Amino acid sequence: MPNGQEHGGAYGYGVAPQQNPYGQGAYAPNPYAQPLPTPQQPYTPQQPYAPQQPYGAPHPAAAPHPAAAQQPSAPARFSAPPRPGGLPGPMPRRNRLVVLLQFLLQWIYAPLWILGLVVVFVVVILSDYSGGGPESDGWLRVNRSFIPPRRIRAELTGRPEDWERYVTPLLERRIAAAEATHAAGGGDVQLDLSRELSVGLAVRLYRGLGAAGVSRVAERLGWQGAPSGTDAERVRLVRRFPAPAGLIAPSPQDPPAAPGTPWGPQPGRFAPLLPVVFLLQIVYVPVYGLLTFWVNRPEPDYWERWGARWTVGPRAFRAEFTHSPAAWDRHVRRILKRDTTRELGRTADSYGRLLAPDGTFLRRVHLHRATYRGAGAHRALSIAAEQGWTLDPAYTPDPANSLRLCRPDHR
Repeated sequence: MPNGQEHGGAYGYGVAPQQNPYGQGAYAPNPYAQPLPTPQQPYTPQQPYAPQQPYGAPHPAAAPHPAAAQQPSAPARFSAPPRPGGLPGPMPRRNRLVVLLQFLLQWIYAPLWILGLVVVFVVVILSDYSGGGPESDGWLRVNRSFIPPRRIRAELTGRPEDWERYVTPLLERRIAAAEATHAAGGGDVQLDLSRELSVGLAVRLYRGLGAAGVSRVAERLGWQGAPSGTDAERVRLVRRFPAPAGLIAPSPQDPPAAPGTPWGPQPGRFAPLLPVVFLLQIVYVPVYGLLTFWVNRPEPDYWERWGARWTVGPRAFRAEFTHSPAAWDRHVRRILKRDTTRELGRTADSYGRLLAPDGTFLRRVHLHRATYRGAGAHRALSIAAEQGWTLDPAYTPDPANSLRLCRPDHR
């Protein structure tokens, strides 16, 4: 059992997933409402943190469930949706003369197009803009009519093998970027606590290969094709990752984590410098955002992490300036109360596919590092446990950056 001196992680995604918490219909009480009996204390040094499952289903860290032997293996339970039938094949090849003309002329009209967009934006900024304009932003997408040199051969020959040579590295890059977001906490949570990632390709990128061919290439990378809805001009690829098999983290009832450890209080910033940062951030935050907005960030919470390092929140200013544990506790409680109120304002129907057949669902909140920096992730977890929040079993604990919490509710 970690005591806060070491980083909590997970056993990885290659082992059997935990029992589906939606398989039980009973609403479980708050696991932290009363002290746990000594004979049944689950937080022994040999076991990871195993918060009670919201609907009565046992956690893998607890005693094996009698029906565990009948559960399908991880690939069977958490495989991507079945490949849809009837994915369209290769489309007719475009006229070679038209392709050549477009390829030659684009080096002239593309720069002029970009220059025209700059002029339009300057005019809009300087004029009394009323907010009207085209409904579609297609006229902004210069890249949609641009043929990169790597694609010209495939466009001219129209052969599926040439298109596959072009699509494969493109697909590998996009899939790698998507999987990086999963490692950082991205992906859509499913009812069984797995998380699904999706990647889309426009038809101009795979015309001669077809959606079926793209799906075939994606299958070699562990992904599968999925219905793209009403958009026939795109192919959608998905991959589903199971929830972590175990949450290695300290119990909210454990002794406080040591300062400087991932679960303990983090070193405070130099107090006399905080007022300067507080004032200058009004200038450098928007400047940095404008200069780097075009950069593709694989981390879904990049700006929260950046803000925790380079900004000072008005609510957290007193806690950071004084380094007072009581001030940090008040700050954590204030932010948790705000997020809880916001989350409770959502109706059960708004959870859609995350609503179990018996009407149960999980409410979720997300505390960032800036909220509990001086108090420590373990202290924030203890405060949250008082209100029934536990670590979200759909995510690997990452106390150095954020706390993802959940709590059961019923329609």
